[in-house]
Amino acid sequence: MKLDILIKNGLVADLNSGSYINQNIGIVGNRIVDLHTADSQAETVIDAAGCIVLPGLIDFHAHVFHGGTAISVNPDVLCLPNGVTSVVDAGSSGWVNYKLFRNSVINTAQTRIKSYLNVVNVGLSTLGGGPTGNLENTNPANYNVEKISQTLNENRDNILGLKLRYSQDIATGRNFSSDPFYATVALARELKTTLCVHVTDSRLPADELIGHFQSDDIYAHCFHGTGNAIIRESGEVFPAIKEAKARGVIFDCSNGVAHFDFTVARNAMEQGFNPDIISTDLTLRNSLRTDKVFSLLFIMSKYLNMGMSFFDVVRAVTRTPARLMKMEGQIGTLAPGAFADIAIVKLRKEKIVFEDTKGAQLAGDRYIDNCAAISNGQIVYRRQRF
Repeated sequence: MKLDILIKNGLVADLNSGSYINQNIGIVGNRIVDLHTADSQAETVIDAAGCIVLPGLIDFHAHVFHGGTAISVNPDVLCLPNGVTSVVDAGSSGWVNYKLFRNSVINTAQTRIKSYLNVVNVGLSTLGGGPTGNLENTNPANYNVEKISQTLNENRDNILGLKLRYSQDIATGRNFSSDPFYATVALARELKTTLCVHVTDSRLPADELIGHFQSDDIYAHCFHGTGNAIIRESGEVFPAIKEAKARGVIFDCSNGVAHFDFTVARNAMEQGFNPDIISTDLTLRNSLRTDKVFSLLFIMSKYLNMGMSFFDVVRAVTRTPARLMKMEGQIGTLAPGAFADIAIVKLRKEKIVFEDTKGAQLAGDRYIDNCAAISNGQIVYRRQRF
């Protein structure tokens, strides 16, 4: 069996052993193959000497309903050149426009896309047209439970759970029928699905809010510093937050321009509280237009410079999100039989500056740079020289 693509001389970051392995990777069609049973001849050979070969990166929190919301990015343009081959859309669409999102973006993109369904009927389609646009209406009286249920049940192969933004500016001082968070939790449990909750400046304190999260629910923007954060004024992570992590609640940094605070992140990480997932919250506003986010590789580099091991960083953008996407063993891995989603990166020693929401900065000396990307067996980005 002749290979379509052979990647040779690269170092594979092995998450099980926490070490680098000199290992060639072979591809036939859209799958990684066992080189012990394959021909060493290949139509295309990529020499990855001096590079690290990773599974295609997964950005677990982004907004990619391109053409359907004003804030969303084109996933193929923004993700693939940065080694991101899979992405999860964090509730850009609701039941009204989910079918359009699926048919026009999810089914046509080269980037693999899964999604959370916003409990708001039209998702985030009202955002835009100004500094913040028109905030979505999260009044539970407007939830169309029948249509949400139907959309979820017809698309459980793609929809991972329900999404709610629960900030003060959306949910406080409104004449709502009930609290949006409690209503969304109840609905998720009724529909036997999970939650992804935007918690920046939430109405409830973090240690109270977290008690309603279950295993594999997503606590998004976990290192924000606006309002009710995960740490006490003394800097200690709330015991309830630590307990939630231990029972399987997923803490996603989902960086964005307004959701990351060095004080919160440093205090938490010094106590051994690393994010389970590293993601961008990618939108038009915070993608290539700002150095606060820019790309998933940029955010990964920030955590590397903050002291996370390279292997823990990689786990947070491969193995963990792959499991939550219900694609464990298919993506987020370089094992034979997996989809041929691959990022070839280089760890460059150079000065770089990271900035949080409030303008505080961190000077770093390492940067993860993408050299090539393969998506579903196709070379979608490649430099001539690495």
